[in-house]
Amino acid sequence: MKVIIGICLFFVDTYCVSILNKDLDNQWNIFKRTYRKQYISIEEEIIRRTIWEVNLAKIHQHNHETDSGIHSYTLGMNQFGDM
Repeated sequence: MKVIIGICLFFVDTYCVSILNKDLDNQWNIFKRTYRKQYISIEEEIIRRTIWEVNLAKIHQHNHETDSGIHSYTLGMNQFGDM
């Protein structure tokens, strides 16, 4: 049973890594360095990276809407961007 779970986790990890936006690798590394982020495992980093990418997309969308006059303020990334 543990072997089956291990194999499933491997494929989930492999899938998650393949869906991460490679164009954001540099920004992700800057984010981690700026806020001194360290993760206990590659699995946790993948989860945090995925959350960060979603939040970054929301920030960009909101700021685009601000440029269009929909909002009166902008958003930015902070130390909680991976949560």
